[in-house]
Amino acid sequence: MQAEHEDILQAALGAAETGRRVCLVSVMETFGSSPRPVGSLLAVADSGEFWGSVSGGCVEEELLERLKQNWPQQADVLLYGESEEERARLQLPCGGCMRLYVQPLQADLLRDAQQALKRRESIALLSTLSDGQCVLQSCDNWQESQWDGERWLNVLSPRWQLYIVGAGPIAQYLVQMAELVNIRCAVIDPRPEYAEQWQEDWAPLFRQYPDDVLSAQGVDRHCFIATVSHDPKIDDLAIMLGLRSDAAYVGAMGSVRTSAKRRQRLQEHFEFSEDELAVLKAPIGLDIHSKTPAEIAVSILADLISVKNA
Repeated sequence: MQAEHEDILQAALGAAETGRRVCLVSVMETFGSSPRPVGSLLAVADSGEFWGSVSGGCVEEELLERLKQNWPQQADVLLYGESEEERARLQLPCGGCMRLYVQPLQADLLRDAQQALKRRESIALLSTLSDGQCVLQSCDNWQESQWDGERWLNVLSPRWQLYIVGAGPIAQYLVQMAELVNIRCAVIDPRPEYAEQWQEDWAPLFRQYPDDVLSAQGVDRHCFIATVSHDPKIDDLAIMLGLRSDAAYVGAMGSVRTSAKRRQRLQEHFEFSEDELAVLKAPIGLDIHSKTPAEIAVSILADLISVKNA
């Protein structure tokens, strides 16, 4: 499982707070195919521990040995896979090359960055190569990580959050699968007969109505909402709030006919516009002709991954 920004910074902060030196390695640019996208992180402690990945394993071994032999005192740029010989030596399966930014970081900056992500804020580490300065910036406009030859702006985002409405079998499968791709889950279901059979070690369960829960928790652009309760009195509350929030995805389970009736109901009785309703993914998930709860969960998760990576 790939660690997300928040997890990597938390681990790096723990190392720095115990007196170890820490540096952050990030993917600045890729040329050709690359196993990890721009902005991917690898945190390394001088004890040899590391968290995250910049290549999926292709260059980590050599990079870690390089840092061990010559710990960076200031920011530096490294290029891997520049020649065919080097790509063959490093066994880069994609055949491309990547530019990496290496920067030593102090505990104070790591702490500020990690706490901002915990508050579900998008932030950026702005680093200047010439003097090695690194500052933390707010990133509310959702910029992409970028390198201009002198400054490296690395955008860091909070962990993706999935709210599942309905504590039935689909939710059970979905939370198991979502955790594998580092999507944090919470389940919402006010119905006692469903709430009582839910196991808390699967995912947190809220027993209130979904509009109350979502209003209290807050819905941002790193949130997904999937309604699978089969009860429109419950699902519609989450859908209505979700469609008028910053949620990255709002989906509702149901047949094509049921979904059409839901859109008509929301338009006629709750004055939702065509543009607002166009955001709703109903029927939920990718159309893979899924039938069983597990297959439906796969279709939903695949849809979420598509949105997440887009």
